[in-house]
Amino acid sequence: MSIARVFDVAADDYDATRKKYISCFDDFYGVAIQQIPYAKLDSFKLLDLGAGTGLFSALVKSAFPECQITLTDISADMLEKAKERFFGVEGFSFIEHDYINEEILGKFDVVVSGLSLHHSTESELASVFGKVYSCLKKGGTFINADQILGRTPEIEKKYEEAWLKQAKLKGCTEEEVRIALARMKSDKTLPLSKQISLLEGEGFNDVNCWYQYYRYAVYSGSKHA
Repeated sequence: MSIARVFDVAADDYDATRKKYISCFDDFYGVAIQQIPYAKLDSFKLLDLGAGTGLFSALVKSAFPECQITLTDISADMLEKAKERFFGVEGFSFIEHDYINEEILGKFDVVVSGLSLHHSTESELASVFGKVYSCLKKGGTFINADQILGRTPEIEKKYEEAWLKQAKLKGCTEEEVRIALARMKSDKTLPLSKQISLLEGEGFNDVNCWYQYYRYAVYSGSKHA
């Protein structure tokens, strides 16, 4: 099943299970938003890459009500949910887009991505990072809140065990766990050190990991040139 189809199928229940699947939800997204280098009432252009139903964009808009947000996603059904979420609200645009195989059009002050880029292989991720760098304005910032792979099989096993335990503690049903595990078969996650290295290799400055909780990490890079 293609990535687009995987998330078309998931669109209806995607938001309802986020805090069950991501036990560190508040810190994970909260730290990501803290890396946006603007004051609350500043106006700037932001791209949400692989935006899904618009969950990350909603949190950004709440923190920065004057920002202009472009949401892109490969799944038309996910974007329809995002359009429903922001119906009648100014400052949003929506583009069906495959960031792996298509160029990123436009220029932005900030690019964010939440739990999307781990569907890319190593070579694809390097290419996407290069595209992000190109679409950022000078002084722009890229923030990725995503999954990471354990550096060794034993560490990855601990990540998996922690995720399963915490998902159940958060109230996931056996069916919700089954659905999540099936969806994870599409993942192509890389270790954090590799993702950081790829970002630096595409020219980003001040690359840093700001948060990690088991397999969830937030890192960023800036464009000086």
